[in-house]
Amino acid sequence: MLRILDRQRYWAFVKAYFICFVSLVGLIVVIDAFANLDEFAKVASGLGLFQKMGRFYLVRTSLFFDRLSGVIAMMAAVFTATWMQRNNELLAMLAAGIGTKRVIRPILVSACLVNGLAVVNQEWIMPEVADELQKPPDHFNGRKIVQFHSREDRDGISIGASGEGDPATRTVTKFHAFLPMPVIGSFGSIDAAEATYIPEDHPTAPETGGWLLRRARVSPPEAPIDPELIVELDAAEALDGFPPSLDGLEDLGGRTLFLKSRVTFQAITRDHRQWFRYASTPELISALSDPVNDPEKTEIAVYLHMRMLRPLMGMALLFLSLPLILGGVGRNTFINLGFSLGASAAYYATINVAQYLGSNGVLTPMIAAWGPLIAFGTIAASRWDLIKS
Repeated sequence: MLRILDRQRYWAFVKAYFICFVSLVGLIVVIDAFANLDEFAKVASGLGLFQKMGRFYLVRTSLFFDRLSGVIAMMAAVFTATWMQRNNELLAMLAAGIGTKRVIRPILVSACLVNGLAVVNQEWIMPEVADELQKPPDHFNGRKIVQFHSREDRDGISIGASGEGDPATRTVTKFHAFLPMPVIGSFGSIDAAEATYIPEDHPTAPETGGWLLRRARVSPPEAPIDPELIVELDAAEALDGFPPSLDGLEDLGGRTLFLKSRVTFQAITRDHRQWFRYASTPELISALSDPVNDPEKTEIAVYLHMRMLRPLMGMALLFLSLPLILGGVGRNTFINLGFSLGASAAYYATINVAQYLGSNGVLTPMIAAWGPLIAFGTIAASRWDLIKS
């Protein structure tokens, strides 16, 4: 009998989760699609427009699931328990000698499985589509990147650009780099009409792990160059094994240099406030030790702590909400449901405030992540006994 009742609870949770997820995500998609309709219209029209929009929001389903999995799991659990009370199913099971905590066990197991799927999504699915998640609605038309962020590598070289960027070839125009004193013996800079990032695993390039600079000028011109960091190439070498220039022409004027640096094309073109939200946990740990990410290192540390605690935070929210439904003093289950949703709003508001304070250095990353969990987890544990056995 218990197995039949368990299957009913599992199925009820799945239905509630599906309805809540489709409703919330559908509402978000409709609002966002209307807000960005003009941007999509620049890409295609007719049937092609719907295909582009479908692709755009299909990829973003992983982002919606990541952001909403915890709160929707709580909503599904609350609706399942509320509906069970509303239909007097709980009363019948209590009369049969089945305790409330035993009845809701499938709800807790289902919530744990949802948290597990959220971990799979954030560690393997979102990193695979991270580039698309950061692109605007009209990125399908091959629009060039026009926004850059300066980044500094381990040698203190600051790299940036002010022209356009081509993601397909990892090339930027109007490249500039600031050189500190240890590199050329005095403060200086390098400006290049075009620069292409050559990754370390490039199959044909004679120099890898840095930037190929075309039509470059070093200032001051007489400054000595450290051959370990900057290699000067002649025109023949520049065209042999390296990717071709964007305009397809040979280098006219200036020097052809190769600047070795760990600052990648992605590092200067990605959204410096959002990129780490789509990275895997190993990538976040590695990013903390990379000087390139110094401007947002505190935010990365706070986000990393909160990500590792996310399953526990989701379960704490569930344990905080269910006693308000199953142990409420009032007999109106919908009033208890309202209290549960209010507690959830306060829970997420506290988390967002703690994350903001941690990202701005007011709180340490550990306190910003653990503080809300400890506070609300303690409240949830103290209220769990309100559930009638």
